[in-house]
Amino acid sequence: MSAKRPPHFAGLGHRKKLIVACLAIICALVAVGLYAWQSQPVPEAGASVTTAEGKTRQEIQDELDAIVRDNMMTISVAPVAQLQEDGKLRVNVQNVQDNKFPQRFRVIQNDETMYESGVVETGKTIETCPAGDIKEGEAYIEIQALDAKTLDSHGNPTRVKVRVEQAEN
Repeated sequence: MSAKRPPHFAGLGHRKKLIVACLAIICALVAVGLYAWQSQPVPEAGASVTTAEGKTRQEIQDELDAIVRDNMMTISVAPVAQLQEDGKLRVNVQNVQDNKFPQRFRVIQNDETMYESGVVETGKTIETCPAGDIKEGEAYIEIQALDAKTLDSHGNPTRVKVRVEQAEN
């Protein structure tokens, strides 16, 4: 004796297959969409993304040159930092008048920040800073340009190697 299904359950097997097929197609489309989204190139942090459509090679180069000129900065640091008897270090860090950015500098010795300045406006020179625990030998003066409005770091810092010596009396 075979059991017959009631009429309202007659197409259930076909309906289940159709639902499973639709779900599989939706999952495949989502997977393809996620793959396409993930594989798009991401610009580096801080990078400016522009288009060069309709521009000649020279126009693009001129635009890049202007960006470089606008962000150039002259670094002026004495090659020898002198330890003074009064506990100061003569560094002679100058933010030249032609620079467009205020600066901040750090004195680094043995990978440790020994001193960090406040804001050095354009046209100003810091002759000395507290020597603290700075010893004779090699050190670095790291100059960081600052955004003129927010005083946040602007661009990458530049390190200059200096020699720390005892000042002659």
